[in-house]
Amino acid sequence: MHNKALENTVFVLAAGAFGVFVRWLQLQLAFDEKGLCGASIFNVIVPVFILVVAWVLRRRIAQLLKLAVLPEDFTSLKNEGRFYAFLRWLVGAIMMLGGVLIIRGSEVEKQVVMLRLLGGLAIVSGICFPLYLGAANREIKSRSRNLICLLGLAPILMFSLWLVFDYMDNAINSVIWAFLIEVLAVSTLLLAFFRLAGFAYGQVQMKQTLFWLQFGVFMSLTVLADSRSMGRQIVFFAAGMMLALSDFILLKKLREKTLAETLAEEKAKEVPDGGIEKL
Repeated sequence: MHNKALENTVFVLAAGAFGVFVRWLQLQLAFDEKGLCGASIFNVIVPVFILVVAWVLRRRIAQLLKLAVLPEDFTSLKNEGRFYAFLRWLVGAIMMLGGVLIIRGSEVEKQVVMLRLLGGLAIVSGICFPLYLGAANREIKSRSRNLICLLGLAPILMFSLWLVFDYMDNAINSVIWAFLIEVLAVSTLLLAFFRLAGFAYGQVQMKQTLFWLQFGVFMSLTVLADSRSMGRQIVFFAAGMMLALSDFILLKKLREKTLAETLAEEKAKEVPDGGIEKL
């Protein structure tokens, strides 16, 4: 079961690499010198590829959780040891670097204030993420739970603001394909970090959490094919690596189902949906 974590992480990263390639081909072949998008088979291939990847990830996760179980609480994010500490602070530092570059490059952009806020939230998220994962290694006390919940909210606030920025920046842009993939990526990352924050709140749905984490990694890599400021590119990359690390940590906790657990699930399936039996 421990090999499943590495196998799954490599699969998701490979899907993201193919996503970058397919999106890059669309940008090269479907767009003209004026930046307008014309008729191209890649305008069909790109959305179909994204849907296929989403379906495959969902199916793989469903098959995996048929044979194995994960603890659905904050302990499933435990990542003790110097190696994990190095990784979580490394991706946090990359996120902070992206935030600094966004702020430094905001002077030449039309949405200066919005980009400064976005850069500031990226720096805060780069600090909060390793602290959030590190909190899973300790017993949570009632006094510290609220602080941990706030740590999990930082990336959600950042990508919520990013959606507003995309709307303001592309309000008069008639070329939908120029910003569609970025909007999809930001929305996916928002949902992924929302699911990740659910561990601190005690609201965990493991199947949905694993799906959004993995799909978030895929979309964060796919969107790197687009041209944008280096700071925003780095933030997308760092967000994807944060989700990939979280997904790897979760899958390392996989264990095979016992016979009693398998029998209990089969018995639960026999109960009809609805009616007094379900109550």
